[in-house]
This record gives sequence, structure tokens and C-alpha cells, in this order.
Amino acid sequence: MPTSHRPAFVAAVDNPAWAAVRPPSGTAASHPLATSLVIQFSGIPMYKPVDLLTQFSGLQGMLWVALGVLVLLGTAEARTYRDPIDLPAQFSAAASQSLLLDIVNRSGRLIAVGERGHILFSDDQGLSWRQAEVPTRSHLNAIAFSDENTGWAVGEDQVLLQTRDGGLSWSLVSDGRDADQKGPLLDIHFNSQSEGFAIGVFNKLLHSRDGGQNWLSWEAHIDNLDEWHLFAIAAGQEGHWYIASEMGLLFRSVDGGESFAPIQTDHGGSFHGILARPGEDGLDRVVLFGVGGVLYTSVDGGEQWKRVNTGTETGLAGATWLADGSALIVGADGLILLLNSELTQVKQHLIENGLPLSAVSLTENNRATLVGLGGVQSLSIQEFLP
Repeated sequence: MPTSHRPAFVAAVDNPAWAAVRPPSGTAASHPLATSLVIQFSGIPMYKPVDLLTQFSGLQGMLWVALGVLVLLGTAEARTYRDPIDLPAQFSAAASQSLLLDIVNRSGRLIAVGERGHILFSDDQGLSWRQAEVPTRSHLNAIAFSDENTGWAVGEDQVLLQTRDGGLSWSLVSDGRDADQKGPLLDIHFNSQSEGFAIGVFNKLLHSRDGGQNWLSWEAHIDNLDEWHLFAIAAGQEGHWYIASEMGLLFRSVDGGESFAPIQTDHGGSFHGILARPGEDGLDRVVLFGVGGVLYTSVDGGEQWKRVNTGTETGLAGATWLADGSALIVGADGLILLLNSELTQVKQHLIENGLPLSAVSLTENNRATLVGLGGVQSLSIQEFLP
């Protein structure tokens, strides 16, 4: 079943201090908060060791000299810095408890991605997990498969990874270290073996029609002059694509991705996730959700939208369809919503630990595997079902 999930840097979106920061950055060093700290630090008077000895005597002077030496050593070490893009992900016994941001179920194999380039897979319905070989430590935000064995993962630094063995090992296809505009890729989706889109901040839009062998910049095909961030993407009936964005906007294509037109809802905030599927009447069912617990649904391919009362202001992050046409939606504070098949009402559930959830995937025997801040969790959804 198609899933939708939250991007990495949105994990703190319910924190007002972070919610006010726009735009997000692909690297910590260029983040506005980091920049301000550097400026403050640069305002501290710096002295040569000899000057320090003339201003302080005895032990105090020696301590200042030692501090100066440490600063110099730190500067030298900084010169040997290696970009996380170029460092392979480290294997860790605790990887399944680390921050994970997306998960898919590919023919019974669960595959999850997250921080520090972690990619985990399970062949026993989530009972045990192993780490895949990954050539980068950049945070990974999303994962999708174009066929049984070929998959893709995207993340910070605009990294784009590919697997050809069902997720056991991965190779780096491209990255954005030389891009004019930095920032992460946030989602990726294929609607066939050949066609897929990858999206990200500042209107980043990549398109492939040859199974990912080549990726073309597609920004000229979307009516997004303000370069609003593109958070999540989903495909409906053939030729229909939907992209969740900021300021209550989504973008829709009904011509196979040749052009994306904006649709304005009455919501003023960001949508961080989206689901779409064809209905029996030939019209797409679309579910759109995000900051503040907002949830919008459409049963006519996005022509009209209904706001569903969720009874919460908790941010919603990821979702998946259930077999009967209902949807399972997850978010902050361990929140889980079951949206009925008519897309009109929700039922709430909270997991005991209350940790933020990023994405969800179905497994056997009416169970769901959840990922988020606490890593992997498994839950029976039997109590949710009608």
C-alpha cells in the first residue's frame, strides 16, 4: 500500500521555536540558528598565548594557554573534516531504536530509513532488523520502490540512493554538494517501473522516465513562483500526481506530470503528508494532512475539499491506506488516527510511550509497523477495524 511520511527536519515542527525557522537548510552549518551562534562566538575577544601570560599569572594563565592550544587543535581538526555524504553509514546494534523517518513493505520485507544514513530491513515482519550497506551518513527522509528489487532513498544534501537487490545494499546516484541552492530532498515516489518524481525544499522537483537512470530538473513544470517547499508526493489514477506544500497549498498534475497547477485550500499552514488512490467511480480519493492536526479529504480528485475534525492539534506526519479504503495516519505524541473509508470521520488512539511517529506500514495479521523518534514499534490494529 502507498504510504506518506514526514520529512526529517519537520520532526520538531510542534516546537514554536523551530516552526518559525524558514527556510530549513540542508546542512547544520548553514542553519540560521547555527549562524547566529557563530556570530556570537566570533564576538568573544581572542588572545595569543603570550598575551594571556601577561594578563594572567600562575595557574590561571596556564589554563588560558591550554584553552588556546585546544582551540588551535580544534581548528586543525576542522581542516580534516569529511562530508557525511562521503562517509559510509556506521553499523550499530541500536540502529532500530534510532530516529527513523520512513518505512515500506516490499513483498513482505520491511525497509526503513532514517538518521545518519541508516537503512534497516526485516524479513520476519519486524521481529528482528539488520542494517543494509549504505555509502553515506546523510540523514535519509524517504524511500520508494519502482519494482521488486529496485528502490530509492532520498535525504539531506539532496542525496539520491539506489538499491538493485531489494534493499540489502545501496549506491549513491547523486548528491547536491555542488547545487546552486542547498537543501534536502524530502520524498520520492514511483507510479511504475519507469516513472518517478523526487521532491524537496525550495520547489526542488526531479523527474525520471527511464527507471531512475536519468533524473531531470522539473521545476519549470510546476506553477510555484514563490518556491514553496514540496513536502510529500502521491500518485492517483494514471497520469494524476499530487504534491503537498506550504501555505495551505497542494499542486496537482492531470497530464502525467507535464504540468503541476496549484490548488489553494482554506488552511494557512503546511501539509506534510498526502495519500492518493483511484476510486471505483474513476475519481481519485486524496487525503492531505499536516501541522496542527489538520486533515483534508477529497473524493473527486482534488476539485473539492472537506476538512475533517480530528479532535487534536497534534501534527500529523505519515499515513497508509488499509485494504477497505480507510487510512491509518500517525503523528506527534504517539498519535494514531483511523480515517474511515468514506474519508469523513476519524478514531483516535495513543501509543503508551507517546513518542513522535513519522511513518507506518502494514504487516501480516492486522499489525502495523511504526517508525519515528524511538525507532521501530509494532502495533495490532485489530481494535481500530470496524
